[in-house]
Amino acid sequence: MGGHRAGRKPKRLYARLVHIREDDLDYVPGRAAMHAFLAGFDRVGRLVAHGELTNPRGDLLVFRAEDREQADRLLRTDPMHALPRSTYELLEWKPDDIGTGVNLEPPPARGAGRLTLLQRVAVVVSDQRRAIAWYRDVLGLTVLEQDPETEFVELALGKGAAAVSLVAPRPEWGEPYYSEARARMGTPTGIIFQTDSVEAFELRLRHAGARITQPIENQPWGGRTLRFTDPDGNEFVAFERGQPPRSSSAVTSAATRGVLKPSPSA
Repeated sequence: MGGHRAGRKPKRLYARLVHIREDDLDYVPGRAAMHAFLAGFDRVGRLVAHGELTNPRGDLLVFRAEDREQADRLLRTDPMHALPRSTYELLEWKPDDIGTGVNLEPPPARGAGRLTLLQRVAVVVSDQRRAIAWYRDVLGLTVLEQDPETEFVELALGKGAAAVSLVAPRPEWGEPYYSEARARMGTPTGIIFQTDSVEAFELRLRHAGARITQPIENQPWGGRTLRFTDPDGNEFVAFERGQPPRSSSAVTSAATRGVLKPSPSA
């Protein structure tokens, strides 16, 4: 069958990292050579991500392989091996420690309807210009894309992260679209942010005059959560990871409560 691949499926992620020295710049392979090399990875479903690094200068490749031996074998034809003085590293991703962020299974045949990325979620606001300033200055998001003509704007915590699209409903949309969009404003969004310090984040929100709908709470699963709203009343959750509970039953029971339990105002 067309989508069948014989043998074991790759279950591990590896990162090939090259730190390029200034005196090796003349040896950096061209785009055509790298494209041909990466096409082989992509053709068999092993390519996860590739990109150039700018500070310090380098090149990063993330790919799937069964084990270290196979990973080394796959990199034998890597054009980056031609750099004589640069640092070439192969690191194994530890999914059990930090997660994967991708599906470890190789993708099915192209055109199989596989979801590949969570691109963006929409948040309805009344004043887009004011909302952009608030999400940028208070939450620390960056504007990735903006089109004044269509009023499309997309913000995120960085490239590669799921984005937030701020949508200001307009009457010319017609009904029921305009009224339905307006009705979404000022409700829980279901969007959850992670923070490295929930106390510091709460302080930032209070200094900005944001409404805290639920103060910091310790959760059974070991983390701590905080609920807050933007100027239009759209509610979000922020959480900080903590030490997991000792018993697995506590984790199971917390799964239905956790960060998604209803807020007092819901």
